[in-house]
Amino acid sequence: MSETSHSGSLDLPDGLEESDPGRLGHAGLTSLAICSMIPAVGMASFPMLLVVNAGWGSWIAALISAIAVICIGMAVTVFARRDTASGSLFAYIGDVFGPWARSITAASLLLGYLAMVASILLVIGAYTGSFLVSIGIDDGLGKPTQLAIYAVASAIVAVITYRGLDVSVLIAVVLTVICLPLLLLITGASAAHTGLALHEQLSLHGTTFTSIVAGIASGSAFLVGFEGSAALARETRDPKRSVPVAVMSVPIVLGSLYIAATVLQAPGIMAARGAILDGASSSTVLAHEAGLPDTFGKATDLVLAIATFAALIGFVNYGSRLVATLSIRGLLPSRFAEVNPRFHSPGAAITLTILAGFCGICVLALGFGGPLPSLYSAVSTLVVYFWVAPYVLVCVGAAVLLIRERAANVGFLIAMVAGAGTALWLYIGGIVSPPLQPAGAMSYVALGSTAALALAFHARIRREASSAPEPKWDEDPGDAALVEERS
Repeated sequence: MSETSHSGSLDLPDGLEESDPGRLGHAGLTSLAICSMIPAVGMASFPMLLVVNAGWGSWIAALISAIAVICIGMAVTVFARRDTASGSLFAYIGDVFGPWARSITAASLLLGYLAMVASILLVIGAYTGSFLVSIGIDDGLGKPTQLAIYAVASAIVAVITYRGLDVSVLIAVVLTVICLPLLLLITGASAAHTGLALHEQLSLHGTTFTSIVAGIASGSAFLVGFEGSAALARETRDPKRSVPVAVMSVPIVLGSLYIAATVLQAPGIMAARGAILDGASSSTVLAHEAGLPDTFGKATDLVLAIATFAALIGFVNYGSRLVATLSIRGLLPSRFAEVNPRFHSPGAAITLTILAGFCGICVLALGFGGPLPSLYSAVSTLVVYFWVAPYVLVCVGAAVLLIRERAANVGFLIAMVAGAGTALWLYIGGIVSPPLQPAGAMSYVALGSTAALALAFHARIRREASSAPEPKWDEDPGDAALVEERS
């Protein structure tokens, strides 16, 4: 089936050479994986969240967070080395547990990607609005201005992602390269001004077990969705090698970066903790305390807004591939699997992904009466909860798969328990010690919406299975006959 004539597959024609320029290379996939997690914003937010919760023990919380995400990444790579299907965790988990787990994972990830797009739009609006206020536009954080920012950001990213993965990777990398140096400068200036306070940090002065656990939750939550690049396996050269490297690059590279940033920023954040708790941007406060010109504080908001576009580009690409895969599998209408013959991008799936996120955040912004930071806390918490079930299932699934193959060892099984346990604790902790409302209600919103959609998906799977002589769930998502059958 030629690429220019088909309307349903995300894959390039069978038999294409591995050097085909239409597929992402190893470096491109890894770059998109890292850039979509917006390291500049991570450096601005990750240390602050940990220090506010864990105090001088924040570096321990950062280290444990990185290790926990690495454990989950190990589970993902077990499947990525064996399976090149698009849909990432959706495809992986179903291979081990069958339709019921596939339904839960499909529902969780679909809702998760839509919520992720909404939350990223909210972050872009917050940083852009803060910058507008700093230059004298008083309504920068007002709802009309925020809605306009969401609309413009959605339109820009829709065009970029529709133009294909090569354009997406190029722009995401450029945005990251432009924006990261400012945060590195502020971090270095803060450490030079305050010193490292190694005695307090190494002795965990005033730190309790409870505060470290709270810090772990904040740190782990900031890396959720790190495995999204696996959704692009069918559009990547040598995916069984490239996808595992891209997936593990996020917790290893960014985990190391965030640990270092936490150690360097902790003394400054502790010194300015009061101002930060009152709502001031930690980067702006650190820049001011380090004696940097006031323009650095203003520039930080604009830089972080620009950097966040890289995350929106990445997650719209990931989410749209999941939408297209669900369409090919018969869970969504077949038109969402259509691929543009020129750019090789699933245009209808991209439109659905970004439009649903945009409409969702607009409805929330218009209906929410409190400050935008509270809304962001609720939406970001909801994003984390949507990923809990897939992470638990992929860890358990990887252990089951290797036990079946008699390839499991004690160290790997311990890592799977740690990964699944951390993910599960993120949800249970939100029930046992719920955050302030409206974020506190998100555990129930996530459970109810996921259950409802999973039941709908499972009913669709059962209908498909009963109407076909042989289930199609083990076929390659790029199979032309399956696409035509679903259409």
